[in-house]
Amino acid sequence: MQGTNFEQIDVKTQKKYKVVIGSGTLPVLDEFLQHRRSMCVTDSNVYAIYEKKLKSITGDIYVFPAGEESKNYKTLHGIYDFLIEHKADRSTYLVAVGGGVVGDTAGYAASTYMRGVPLVHVPTTLLAMVDSSIGGKTGINYGGYKNIIGSFYQPELVVCDIDFLKSLPEREFVSALAEVVKYGIIQDPDLFEYLEEHTEEILKRQTKPLVEIVKRSVKDKVVIVEEDERESGKRAILNFGHTLAHAIESLTHYERYLHGEAVSIGEAFGAYLSYRLSLIDEDSYRRIVRLLKSFGLPVTLDKTFDAARLYEIMEHDKKTRDGILRFVLTKGIGRSIIASDLGRSKIMDVINEFKEQE
Repeated sequence: MQGTNFEQIDVKTQKKYKVVIGSGTLPVLDEFLQHRRSMCVTDSNVYAIYEKKLKSITGDIYVFPAGEESKNYKTLHGIYDFLIEHKADRSTYLVAVGGGVVGDTAGYAASTYMRGVPLVHVPTTLLAMVDSSIGGKTGINYGGYKNIIGSFYQPELVVCDIDFLKSLPEREFVSALAEVVKYGIIQDPDLFEYLEEHTEEILKRQTKPLVEIVKRSVKDKVVIVEEDERESGKRAILNFGHTLAHAIESLTHYERYLHGEAVSIGEAFGAYLSYRLSLIDEDSYRRIVRLLKSFGLPVTLDKTFDAARLYEIMEHDKKTRDGILRFVLTKGIGRSIIASDLGRSKIMDVINEFKEQE
């Protein structure tokens, strides 16, 4: 659009698309969908707040109950029924408006309905803006395992309107910052420093720093996704902190922690494991923990968690290869590696040590 101050990032995977970032970006979506038939998928929380905005996009809206527990076959089948009932065809655009649960579930529906219909992401949470809406991962939870069924399916457009973040509950906003910190740890030391220097402004949700951290996070993820679209290699580093996080979420039935909170604990563990393997020094480990804590994120593992049970769940992690569990570790702020075959007893020992950390 002419005369705007929106940030625009081009993604060059097998499908080329744009990510638009800024305050008040929804006119970009209106312009894109002009003369195109579209249907919307959202959840009950987003619909309750933004019903008027959603109806300005399209009159055909499918709403499912908000929450991780809706990321399942029942919701997926509900979307299919909705699309069939409204006679959606291969030229119908499916617009996912919401957080990661909406984006992942609607994205999987778009990738499989009629073997694929065009998809547009309008992320309404910080977590979705910096992570789940970028890169084409879609999926649902099954059998107690997170995202174990899904597909890679790139959208046609991603529109990130920072204004959505103003209505986000404090806990949900803060939890998402763990994913932003992740980019700093695995490959972007400048972003890590920016987060350290602008913690207060970010927590106050000032527009300028929010646009900046979303833009930098998206750019970081795009670099990785363009190199490894289907996670056959480098893209796995995006899962820093997630191996333990997914196990924590599974053991607590997705009820005790928000995703970003579990990831924060996983990142603190990843940093501690890196320290125990002499990949980083204690100062680097403490620096990572200090930044997470400055945002109010959890960094300790409850002593009631059983190390053996955590390990058992982690063995089902998507990064496991030939039965060998792999961990994303850090070799310093901005540097990461993938380590494998660390051994069950070694990991369990470090988990138990980590539970004693303050």
